Amino acid sequence: MTTFIAPQRKLIQWLSTLLLLLIPFVQVGGDSLLRLDAPSRTLLFFGTSLRIEEFSLVLLVILIMVFMFLFITMVFGRVWCGWLCPQTTLSDLAEYLISRMQPLILVKPLAMVATQLLFLSLSFLVAANLIWYFIPPPEFFERLLHGRLGMVASISLSATMLLVYLDLAFVRRLFCSSVCPYGRIQLMTTDRNTLVLELNPQRAGDCIRCGSCTRVCPTGIDIRDGLQIECINCGRCLDACRGVMAKLGKTGLIHYTFGSRETEGGRPLNIRSLLLGGVVIALCGALAASIITRKEATLKIRRNDAVQVQRLADGRLVNFFTVFIQNRSKYAAIYDLKVTTANGHTAELLGPVSGIRLAANDNRRIDLVLRFSSASGSGAPFTLLLMRGATRVATVPLQILEK
Repeated sequence: MTTFIAPQRKLIQWLSTLLLLLIPFVQVGGDSLLRLDAPSRTLLFFGTSLRIEEFSLVLLVILIMVFMFLFITMVFGRVWCGWLCPQTTLSDLAEYLISRMQPLILVKPLAMVATQLLFLSLSFLVAANLIWYFIPPPEFFERLLHGRLGMVASISLSATMLLVYLDLAFVRRLFCSSVCPYGRIQLMTTDRNTLVLELNPQRAGDCIRCGSCTRVCPTGIDIRDGLQIECINCGRCLDACRGVMAKLGKTGLIHYTFGSRETEGGRPLNIRSLLLGGVVIALCGALAASIITRKEATLKIRRNDAVQVQRLADGRLVNFFTVFIQNRSKYAAIYDLKVTTANGHTAELLGPVSGIRLAANDNRRIDLVLRFSSASGSGAPFTLLLMRGATRVATVPLQILEK
C-alpha cells in the first residue's frame, strides 16, 4: 500500500492557519491570549501583560522566537515553507479557487470576476486577522461598522489588503522562489545534517523520466538536478513519484533525509543543533523566571524641577515630586502612598496618596508634596512606600533638598 504525505501536510497547514485566525479571539483572564495593545504600549502574552517599560522581557520573547526559528531551520530545513508558511497556504488556496471557479462558470469573464472577488474577500480576512493582533476582534468590527477604525488602523488594513490581493492575483509561487529572504537565510543555518528532500542517489537509475515530479513542483524545479534553494520541502514530488512507481511495483525514489550519508550526515541532534536548542531552553527558562518573580506593581519617582524647594513660615521645607505607579497584575487594586523616616525625623506626604485605584495593567501619574522639618537635613533617610492594604508592594528612596 502506497502512503502519501499530502493529507498530513494539508492537515498541518490548515490547523496552523486556523490557529492564527483563532488566537485573537482567545482570552485569558479577560485579556487577549496574544496581542500588542498599542494605546497602553503593552504586549499581552499568554496571560501576562508586558509593558514597554519591561523591555527586557519583551526582548526575551523576541529572542526566543528568533532562536526557535533558527533551530527549526537548522534541523528541519525548509519544512516551514512547505508545511506551515502562510504564503504557501495562500498560494495553495488561490490555485484551488482558480481550479474550482473556472469549470463552474461557463462564461470566462464571469469566472474571472468571481475569482477576483474571492481574492478580495480572502485579502480582507488576512488583513483583518493581522489587525486583530493589535485591536480585539469585537472592538475591530464595532469600530469598522461605525467608521471609527482610526487612521493608522485603516491605512494598515488597506495596505495589507492590497498587498495580499496582489500576491494572490499575480505573485503567489514567485514570491517563494525569487522574493522570500528565508531561503537565503537558510543557507547560513543549515548543514549536512539538515532535513532535505532528495532523489535517492542509490536508485537514480530506476527513474523512468516521466516528469511527474517536475510537473507538480510548485516552484518549478527539477529535484533530479540535486538540492536547490527554491525547494520548499513540500513533498509534492515525493507523492507524485510514489504514485508512478507504485504502478511499476516499486517504491518511490524521492525521500526526506537528514542529510546525505555520503557526506557523513544523518545526525540531526549534533553539537550545533543541541547548542541552539539549549539557547532556546535557557531563554524560555529566563522568561519564565522573570515573569514568576516580577513585582505586582512598580513605583517610580522623579523630582518636579518646575517647582523650586520652598520654606514655610514655620521653618519647614517643601519638596515636590512626580510619582508613577503601574499595576502589573491581572486584577484591579487599591494602593496607598506612605513615607517612612528614621532618626526621629518627621515628614508629611500631601496629595492624592490614599485610595489610589488602578485597573489591571493600568498606570497613574501623581504629583506629590513632601513637607518635613528643616532639622531633618538633606541627608534624612526618607523612603516612599507603595502599600496595598497592609502589604508593602514597592519602595523607593527619596532624595530631598533644602534649597
